[in-house]
Amino acid sequence: MIDDLIAWFMVLSNAKIVSMLILMSTFTAILIYVYGSKKRSKRLEEYRNIPFLDDDQDPRVPTSQKEGDK
Repeated sequence: MIDDLIAWFMVLSNAKIVSMLILMSTFTAILIYVYGSKKRSKRLEEYRNIPFLDDDQDPRVPTSQKEGDK
């Protein structure tokens, strides 16, 4: 039985279909995770600006660490 399953999967046309279904379902799950909750979506939208924040204005960096960098 396992040998038959492996032999079926080794056929390239079958493997393409299975891999496409796996990748498509993963992509759909990621989209649902990101945009499914308005609260999570808003938080992720705020995270996209992190590279542009200056360390002096970033409230997440402790004051002692700000002074040590200079």
